[in-house]
Amino acid sequence: MKTALVVGATGATGSALVNALISSDEYRAIHLLSRRTTHWRNRQEIREHILPLSRIGDLTMPYAIDEVYCCLGTTMKTAGSKAAFRAVDYGAVVALGQWAKANGAGQMHVISSKGANAGSRNFYLRTKGEMEQALSALDLPALYLYRPSLLSGERIDYRRKERMGEALMNGLTWLPGSDNWRPVPIDVLAQAMLQRARAHENKGRYRIESAQILRGLKRDSE
Repeated sequence: MKTALVVGATGATGSALVNALISSDEYRAIHLLSRRTTHWRNRQEIREHILPLSRIGDLTMPYAIDEVYCCLGTTMKTAGSKAAFRAVDYGAVVALGQWAKANGAGQMHVISSKGANAGSRNFYLRTKGEMEQALSALDLPALYLYRPSLLSGERIDYRRKERMGEALMNGLTWLPGSDNWRPVPIDVLAQAMLQRARAHENKGRYRIESAQILRGLKRDSE
């Protein structure tokens, strides 16, 4: 029986992941770090930790965590500024990686983005790329970086532009290589993360590109 920590559980992908973890019956405890209580709080296997993202380093556990899942992510519209966006998508994610390293977590699974590149001129992709670099530098036992294209599915916050992009890309799935950029359903991404954790055997850093997520489990180490 394993233990897991999910940060970002109240978001769409995080919520799907928590439901998948609960359904798997492989976990004796599923810890959730969030800013508010969740609807899972009365479940026997759930342990809630209410902390702001700026205090991730203050999280304490009575025992080692086997798997850490990071489902954090915001938008420029929600964040309100580049600095606020970076505080979440870079600062909080890297702080969680530092916590995982310091507390002996065996695996860390992080949602990044297709096209993440520390050298990109695009602020969003550059931030994601710099986050990946910072996590890689921590030399975690096993780091899984998921790089989905546009995520599709029910979201807590309605994102009009993303819905328009989703409809456009779904209409072009007949093109060669469309798996590289067509939308990734949220529940498919959650299942891919859980599958990777189950199949975990070796230490290292792994990048799981959008097409791999859609095709299912495929282990490609960098």
